[in-house]
This record gives sequence, structure tokens and C-alpha cells, in this order.
Amino acid sequence: MSIARDPALVRTVRLVAAAVARRTGQDEEFVEEVRLAIGEACALMLGSQRDDLPAGPVVVQMSLGDRLRVDVAAEGPVTIVDEPTSDIDGVEPWALLRGLIEDFEITQDATSTRLSMSWPLV
Repeated sequence: MSIARDPALVRTVRLVAAAVARRTGQDEEFVEEVRLAIGEACALMLGSQRDDLPAGPVVVQMSLGDRLRVDVAAEGPVTIVDEPTSDIDGVEPWALLRGLIEDFEITQDATSTRLSMSWPLV
């Protein structure tokens, strides 16, 4: 799924993520964790892109197997540290995301940033 750089579209991604997570047969706590993590990842990718670069879409890929795997990718480099001014009600967004997911990796080069997450399916 590809979304334009519009924060209003993050809600749609959250709905799709919840639907995919429910297909795993896990409990609602798992579904909520996945929904929150993917929504937060998309919001951070949208809000962290540099203004001096073209604002391309954010691409979200989800797959089911032995794990629920999710990749969220954005064109160009993305700021991946919590700035002193990024505090939202006492929560630093990237720290929140890292706390939600055990299997979490960020890869970045000059042309793109990819955030990969996965959850085991028991």
C-alpha cells in the first residue's frame, strides 16, 4: 500500500494493519499493538522527511508467514532520533516505537529509509 504524504491517511493504514493482524488469530492486545506500531511508524516517516527533498509517498508492505512482517519505506533520508522538541505529552515518538516492537530495524541510505518490524505468531 502506498500513501501520499498526508497525515490524515495514517488512519487508513491503521485500519488495514488491524485487519491484517486479526487474520493471525492473535488476541486483541496483539492487534492493538500492531495497529499502534504501524500507525506510529507511518506518522513518523511522514513527519520526519526533510522539507528540502521531494515529498514522495510512504510505502507499507505487510506479509504473514511464521511472523507478521511489516516494512514502512519513505523516499529520502528521515530523521530517526528524537529531537528535544519532539516530546508529545512526555513521550518521545521513536522511543515509543522501539518500546512497542522487539524485532525492529531501520535501514537508510541517500535515497530511502526503511523501517522493518516483525512479530512472532504463536
